[in-house]
Amino acid sequence: MTPKTTEKMADILRNPSRMLRKQWGAEKVHKYIGNFKKSWFAYSSSEKVREKAASGGVITALLSYLLKEGEIDGALVCRSVIVDGKVRPQFFIAEDENALLIAQGSKYIAVDFNQDALPLIREFKGRLAVVALPCDTTHLRHACENDPQLKEKVSQVITLFCGHNSRPELTDLVTRKLTKRNATLTGFHYRQGHWRGSLRAEFDNGKQVEKPFSNFSVYQNLYFYCQQKCHHCNDHTGYHGDISVGDIWSLRMKENPIKHNAVITRTPVGAATFQRAVDADVITASPERIDEICEGQARSMPFHYNTSARAKAGKLLGIKIKDTVYERVRWNEFLVAWIVLFNEKLSRSSGGQKLIRRTPRFLLKLYLYLMKGLESI
Repeated sequence: MTPKTTEKMADILRNPSRMLRKQWGAEKVHKYIGNFKKSWFAYSSSEKVREKAASGGVITALLSYLLKEGEIDGALVCRSVIVDGKVRPQFFIAEDENALLIAQGSKYIAVDFNQDALPLIREFKGRLAVVALPCDTTHLRHACENDPQLKEKVSQVITLFCGHNSRPELTDLVTRKLTKRNATLTGFHYRQGHWRGSLRAEFDNGKQVEKPFSNFSVYQNLYFYCQQKCHHCNDHTGYHGDISVGDIWSLRMKENPIKHNAVITRTPVGAATFQRAVDADVITASPERIDEICEGQARSMPFHYNTSARAKAGKLLGIKIKDTVYERVRWNEFLVAWIVLFNEKLSRSSGGQKLIRRTPRFLLKLYLYLMKGLESI
């Protein structure tokens, strides 16, 4: 046994999760990540900012820093509001840290960026940072290219990692299960806390219900109520942002007492902005190899990219999807794509919705484990 082999085996024994790692060559990285400057694991240096963040609070910390330094006059973000007892998304422009804190946390619910966000951006007097999903970042960039004033106004774009988004009906299903008799929903948080986190619902009688995030994610990860447009998308990490920010699901980070964000700087503007925030101790960050970012999204990112699998599986279900990446499709990738499309199609019918609603959660978990196992092959 060579010294190099011995060293490799010792490293695996120290870090068992390395046995499960995928290989991330330059070609794969370019497909999944796109062009980039640098990659980091990071978190807000402020405990207050991290307290209610879905992950490390990097976006809130960065936007707050830019506002305090006068580099922007506002930040377009999204918050959850309750409309007639139902959770709905609402874009708004935050102009201080308190407003940013209101918008913290993930929102797994469909938004209409062109209809609801772009008018706010156009009407705002001043320079803006914009937080958006990958698809909406692409729309924003196209709008900026056709409107020099808009391009001048948007100083930088922070893009969220996104596997797919869900129709409002999914949030309605979950909140109905949490709502007690004679109580009306007044507040809802999809995910907060360490690792997988927990969701919390608040009611007008003063009661709060806190449950593991899996009460929502088991449906979401099975693609029930997925937006149909997401089947056509291959951009997981936000190719067109100045900075991309997402979760890290690497096993080596599970026991870390502080939850981190994965951060990718893509443009000179994004790289310089992030570095200034790090130098000012607003954000605590350590450079990481880009394959560590990939490992933190090891299952969802390759599946999201692979429109080829969904295009082939869609033919069996009467769902037309354009192949935009022309990947070789393995049997397990085809099967996962078929499951995802079948589940989404099922959730569009009243009978399917009743079946989903009545299926015990432990059976849904077994179904999800099957799908994850196929993804991991």
